[in-house]
Amino acid sequence: MTAESKPAARPISSDDVPWTEWAEVPRFGVRYRHLTRAAIGDSYHVGVAIEELEPGKQSSPAHFHIFEEEHVFVLDGELAARVGSETHRLKAGDYICFPAGQRAGHCLLNQGSAPARYVIIGERNENEVVVYTDSNKVLVRALGRDALLDLEAARNYWDGEATGLDAQVFPRPDIVGSLAAKPVKPLAPVSQDHVPWDENGAGPQFGGSSKHLTYAAAGKVYHVGVLIESPAPGLRLCPTHYHMLEEEHALVLEGELTLILGEERLRMKPGDYVCFPAGQKIGHSFVNSGTGPCRYLMIGERNLNEVCVYPDSNKMAVDALQRVDGVFDMSATRDYWDGEKTA
Repeated sequence: MTAESKPAARPISSDDVPWTEWAEVPRFGVRYRHLTRAAIGDSYHVGVAIEELEPGKQSSPAHFHIFEEEHVFVLDGELAARVGSETHRLKAGDYICFPAGQRAGHCLLNQGSAPARYVIIGERNENEVVVYTDSNKVLVRALGRDALLDLEAARNYWDGEATGLDAQVFPRPDIVGSLAAKPVKPLAPVSQDHVPWDENGAGPQFGGSSKHLTYAAAGKVYHVGVLIESPAPGLRLCPTHYHMLEEEHALVLEGELTLILGEERLRMKPGDYVCFPAGQKIGHSFVNSGTGPCRYLMIGERNLNEVCVYPDSNKMAVDALQRVDGVFDMSATRDYWDGEKTA
């Protein structure tokens, strides 16, 4: 079943998603609520989960991803984010991005006396390669989730082959040394309080503000954008729309929110989450339906070839044209041969 033919994904309460424990060894262990899997199953591009890390625990072995980007937004408590040789203290409202290919092992530690809760966001790539920097291992996911290999057991391309050479000994590549010889400056975390609000919207129905956490932390080069959006009471930030290639997610942090989902109007409260799969042709938008502040995390893929449809006005934006004015009237259709010299 395609995203187009599936029923619209419904909002869920994070409190209704049961905790899953991951604690195979004493020093490492978290419990998590995988919101995206609970909402739409296993067919997703980006996973959004709430994790809870107990005092004295580490979230995972230090690692970095070759293809997948990761993001963390702290909800409660304090964390230490180890990134390469640096350690950053994170508190509620802090955000950090781990870009794909950033060769600095990262992990989270709770060095305090109370549990820490945070949103963890990660891309999903079945061909991912993950390097574990403390133990010199590499996971090659295309071979299976148990394909963990010793980086120091590297082989030359011709090792073990019948090359026709007499007892040729090939030099073994030093992958571990090569990785260590390319130091990088990891991205530092940002505090939501230090990211300025941008004013959004136009006219009496659209208005409010947003702050782009990923842009503030990583600049213009990123795979997934994480924002805090805050429409003014009674207003929304954007027209009803849907994406053909990009997946979107929202997690309510504060206030009263109404989700416009096609012809439906669905109330959402703090802790509620919804996913909008790519290609689901049902317009969505959010209205601040309360009288006070409203904030939610908006998480969206970034695809330079995106096509975004605005069903209320029958428009579409074609990002592949790389023009800020690349918005078209969908009723102004043409035949393939229109305007061509056919004779």
